[in-house]
Amino acid sequence: MIQSLVKAANVLDILKSENRELTIAEISEFLNIPPSTAHRILSTLIDVGYVSKDERTHLYGLGPALIPLGIKASSKLDPQAVGKLILEKLSDLTREDSYFIIKSGDKGLLLSKAEGKHSLKIVENFGIEIDLHKGAIRKTILAFQSDDYINYYLKRDLSDYLNSPVDKDQLKKELMQIKNQKISVSDSEYIDSVIGIGAPVFNYKDQLVGSIGVVIPKERITEESKKEYMEAVKSCSVEFSKNLGYSEA
Repeated sequence: MIQSLVKAANVLDILKSENRELTIAEISEFLNIPPSTAHRILSTLIDVGYVSKDERTHLYGLGPALIPLGIKASSKLDPQAVGKLILEKLSDLTREDSYFIIKSGDKGLLLSKAEGKHSLKIVENFGIEIDLHKGAIRKTILAFQSDDYINYYLKRDLSDYLNSPVDKDQLKKELMQIKNQKISVSDSEYIDSVIGIGAPVFNYKDQLVGSIGVVIPKERITEESKKEYMEAVKSCSVEFSKNLGYSEA
């Protein structure tokens, strides 16, 4: 391993993670390296355009040459491949099967899944398309569509939930809440006696690519455990998005 390259990468990482311009002293302290070393690394990174320096304030930030590199790298990312490890992590955290679902027309399509350790399974089949307003994971996708699309969708004849018709006014309010909170919870909307939990996944262009989540039999969920499931789903969706290059402003 070439230590100088590692140190240069660490400088770029700290400038990225702090999301602000830094002084040499701050960079030196963050990375536990001498200021002289930090100065040499920064000078080299400035020469290649990976770091910029404000000559008035003497602050350092990420440089413009990183932009095309980031765009090129992000464009090569396959959400299904990137999501595999995230789904496995979500299943490890919850012990439930976890799912990655994408939009297909006016429906949600299961693209990939990971097996949880619980023996009692809720079956979600590959290739089966289900209306976007049914279930937390699919409803998350609907919530992050454009206003025009949501208005179009709500004007359609919507198929009933398992035990009740769809209240379109209530659905619209729910979609707004999902968009604000970036988490969705459903109760037996198309599978009897299950709770669904879903959260959105975005790419480097801040575009929704799909949603991930879990579907849990009601018999093994409590209010306390539901909060834990929600935290797990939301944290994994954030990690998934970051791995696709998404950066929340």
